[in-house]
Amino acid sequence: MKRREVWRMMACCLAGAVVLSGNGILAMADGLDTALAGVSADIESQEAAKEAAGVVQVEASGYDTTAIAQCSEYVNIRDAASTDGNILGKLYNNSAATILGVEGDWYLIQSGSVTGYVNSAYFVTGDDAEYVASQVGNEVATVSADGLMVRTDTSTDADVVTMVGNADVLQVEEDLGDWVKVSVDDDVEGYVAKEYIETDYEMEEAESKEEEAARIEAENQAWLEYLAEQEAQRQAEEQAWLDYLAQQEAAEQAAAEQAAAEQAAAEQAAAEQQAAADAAAQAAADAQAAEDAAAQAAAEQAAAEAQAAAEQAAAEAEAAAQAAAEQQAAAEQAAAEQAAAEQAAAEQAAAEQAAAEQAAAEQAAAEQAAAEQAAAEQAAAEQQAAEEQSSSSSSTRQSVVNFALQFVGNPYVYGGTSLTNGADCSGFTQSVLANFGVSIPRTAAEQANAGTPVDISAVQPGDLIFYASSGYVSHVAMYIGNGQVVHASNSTTGIIVSDMSYRTAYSARSFL
Repeated sequence: MKRREVWRMMACCLAGAVVLSGNGILAMADGLDTALAGVSADIESQEAAKEAAGVVQVEASGYDTTAIAQCSEYVNIRDAASTDGNILGKLYNNSAATILGVEGDWYLIQSGSVTGYVNSAYFVTGDDAEYVASQVGNEVATVSADGLMVRTDTSTDADVVTMVGNADVLQVEEDLGDWVKVSVDDDVEGYVAKEYIETDYEMEEAESKEEEAARIEAENQAWLEYLAEQEAQRQAEEQAWLDYLAQQEAAEQAAAEQAAAEQAAAEQAAAEQQAAADAAAQAAADAQAAEDAAAQAAAEQAAAEAQAAAEQAAAEAEAAAQAAAEQQAAAEQAAAEQAAAEQAAAEQAAAEQAAAEQAAAEQAAAEQAAAEQAAAEQAAAEQQAAEEQSSSSSSTRQSVVNFALQFVGNPYVYGGTSLTNGADCSGFTQSVLANFGVSIPRTAAEQANAGTPVDISAVQPGDLIFYASSGYVSHVAMYIGNGQVVHASNSTTGIIVSDMSYRTAYSARSFL
């Protein structure tokens, strides 16, 4: 990926005048003709001739010192004004550079981290460069005021969408004269007064050989990771299919075993039912025979018992008269003994009641003391647990923040959840918390209705802060402490760290 920087054309007119020396080398006043890394020998060899010939100063402004490459793919940057010079880097088509000097048909330029010579035949400058920049550059606006209001329309009476801070960089959508339509995040657009911003073009810059090698290595690594992910996905799908087939086979086996078991149970039930019927028939026959024998025996027994009863009745009548007299005497004796026993029992019950009340009072006192002791021990245990929980929570929150900050600078991808290859705002917060076993909903609006509500003034590291547009939650960031948040902002800036108040915060939630 080629480097992209905000190319401030107004700053390209370097402080001081452009001077043209007698030996044909263009250099900059105010010390810009000093030796630069990689080309110091060439510049020093020109100094003596330049001083002997004298210089003519000319004013440089606008795009006079800006060169934009116009080639099929790229131009090599060399350490000398010759095709024999060693290649230091590449300047791709439509990329911009600052002209530091001219030597024959060669420019001495600086772009990105590379300073060296390029053939002037592949570049445009001045008005042509300005036109190319307007066609291929990405126009952005840099805020030059504190607390600039972004409004819903081109009027100071229009409602305020949000506020942006000094030096914030906004995407220019449309120039409307005294007002400029800009986008803050992918979900927020509005209008700002032009007098409080500076508009510039964002242009590609040169890439050194080392940067090119690192980029190619990163692209190769990304491709390998992609292939690994695809292979892992293929294997997972293959395993899922194998698991499905195994489940189907197990289900069919279970169904067959169930059918066999039901058949065996039905046969067993039929056999048991037949055996029960046979047993019932035999029992009925046995019962009838027993009833007949019992009836005969009962008749004989009844006759014998009737005779014995008559004899017994006579003997009992005589004994009853004797027993009645004895019972009367015994009853009177028993009544006297009962009265004495009841009196003793009453006295005993009173003594036992007094002892029970004394024991209950002593038991209640002991239980009260034990309860107070248990309450004190419980309070101490709860205090210790709360202190340990508070310490553990603080450590976890800092771990979450440290993990999230590793991905600052990675790309923003709408709908993405990859912390390395690209995520949107809610995908970023969901993936960070998932690394710590915390599951949250997918979108910012859903996340704003989950978790535990937190006052914005009392947020802690790891809490989520939500921003709204027209009363609806549309963006989420993670608080990292010291009034700052980390969030996947937009496709231009990617994952960045911002002040918590870079927009008006709407609400906050905690999931830790």
